[in-house]
Amino acid sequence: MNKAVKYILIVVVLIISTAAQIVGECDATALKSELKQELKPDYKYDSSKTTRFTFKDKIQTKEIEIPLYMGEKYRFAFNTAGLPKDVKIEIYSKPIGHRKRELIYQLKQKENQHLYSFDPEKSKKMYITYTIPVVEDEELNGCITFLLGYKVSIF
Repeated sequence: MNKAVKYILIVVVLIISTAAQIVGECDATALKSELKQELKPDYKYDSSKTTRFTFKDKIQTKEIEIPLYMGEKYRFAFNTAGLPKDVKIEIYSKPIGHRKRELIYQLKQKENQHLYSFDPEKSKKMYITYTIPVVEDEELNGCITFLLGYKVSIF
């Protein structure tokens, strides 16, 4: 076999094994299906977002915007099972940098627990901020799955 073909095969095998390892670390479908149980019986699934992180040698912040309809009741659910290290999760009234930004909720992670839920009192646009801590030894990968549910109203 030609040397170039061998090198190409080695690179392809390495890429496939790395991709499989990353997917194995964060199985978004499994995390989401486990999280859907947090909605039962009063809430229905609306949407979800899996945010992937690479822990680095500096603090990082990621934010997602959650639009909510006024007058509706919602449940925010988080699955942190895909994290190798705790990440700070906070919900704010305004985006990063806004001068009237107020903290609405701060998730307090507990040992041996990875499913959390929060029912906001008011329905308005909210911002979930993930603060990823410093990791100096090595580069770690992880993810958080967020799920939004709305309350089923019977008239």
